[in-house]
Amino acid sequence: MNPRGIAWHILKKVFNERKLITDNYPFLFENVRDERDRRLVVEIVYGTCRFKGRLDYVLSRYADRKRTEPEIWLLLSSAAYQILFLTRTPDYAIINETVTIAKQAFQGNRKKSGFINAVLKKLSREKDTLTFPSPENFREFVEHNLSFPYWLGMKWAADYGRERAVQIMKALNFRKPVVFRCFNGLDSFGSNYRFHPTPHLDNSFEANVPIYLMRAGSCYVMNESSQLVAELLRNFSGEWVLDAAASPGGKGFILQSFDSIKNVIFNDISDKRLQKVLENSKDLAVPVPFSVQSDFLSPAFRKESFDGILLDAPCTGTGTISGHPELKWIRKPGEIQGRAKLQNRMITNAFQLLKPGGILVYSTCSLEREEGEDVVLNFVAGESGARLLHPFSFAAERVKENFQSFLTRENTLRIFPDKYLDGFFAAMIQKKS
Repeated sequence: MNPRGIAWHILKKVFNERKLITDNYPFLFENVRDERDRRLVVEIVYGTCRFKGRLDYVLSRYADRKRTEPEIWLLLSSAAYQILFLTRTPDYAIINETVTIAKQAFQGNRKKSGFINAVLKKLSREKDTLTFPSPENFREFVEHNLSFPYWLGMKWAADYGRERAVQIMKALNFRKPVVFRCFNGLDSFGSNYRFHPTPHLDNSFEANVPIYLMRAGSCYVMNESSQLVAELLRNFSGEWVLDAAASPGGKGFILQSFDSIKNVIFNDISDKRLQKVLENSKDLAVPVPFSVQSDFLSPAFRKESFDGILLDAPCTGTGTISGHPELKWIRKPGEIQGRAKLQNRMITNAFQLLKPGGILVYSTCSLEREEGEDVVLNFVAGESGARLLHPFSFAAERVKENFQSFLTRENTLRIFPDKYLDGFFAAMIQKKS
């Protein structure tokens, strides 16, 4: 199967089975050997997911979506993305290969392949004259210009105001640079690569370096927002600190690098997830002395046994859409409340495991207030032994300066996405002595 056919196959898995793009990487690596072809597949899949709403709008000028088979529409969408965005490839080559894929997939059905050919040729001829909806019609603008589900755009408009919501959606359509945390210096890379420190945190860099070299150099791909959650405990002193939902391990690895934290326990729900932590630990030469498999809805620890806990709770992940654009189409409105119920139980359990005077950092990579502010503020309001601390109480001075603008009136952190940062929420809770 050629790269464009592989991309179509993965897109069907994403939209028909709600599978994450990264879940399809094993299939990609098994079926595509050439590195350039792999990059093409990744480009098509991520780009089609990122701009699906805009592509639907364009294709609707030339075809009736309701009368078109979903898998044909998806094939048209992947080809439309290439015609509109991959300017180095001639349109005729994209069209010819897409038609060939259709002939093979539909057993030579001329009607289907002819339809695909006609639609794409019309798009190719008229692509320079295309226009897209303006903000005056907000629904059309959200769905077909910014390329987001209307329910999600309207939710952010209700939570943060329309102007901020538009900024969020535009930022989540950016391709962020690959940012990584370096644990053992950059000397192992030699002089062939140029590294640029990222704007907000120490030991964080971006560079055009192959992933396998990053791992050999003890570097871990991790957005600065995600790194920040662990950085909030840089100057915290504790004998025992728990990373409650540890996989894939990055935040726990950062905690272990702090001299003032003696022991870090990595906990996660399944053996598979813990194995991922241990694999990353081995690749990075960062030891994991303590790992525990337990469901944090029923954690396998004694009450009041930890000085500090980091709970990066499972969430809808809407703050990471720039790196996982399929999430905006996979997520449904009802999932937010379902995740919030889970998070409420987890924060209660985490608090019970804290020693008096202990510190809990709660975070999510979600932009939804239901998973962030509501969870924390409702918990503190209902728990007499809990109090919110200033989130920079144990952070380095540079962190305070660079993230001060994200501090809320309630003393929590609400990070909005931009060129570098993912959307995140974080808060610090202390159990009263």
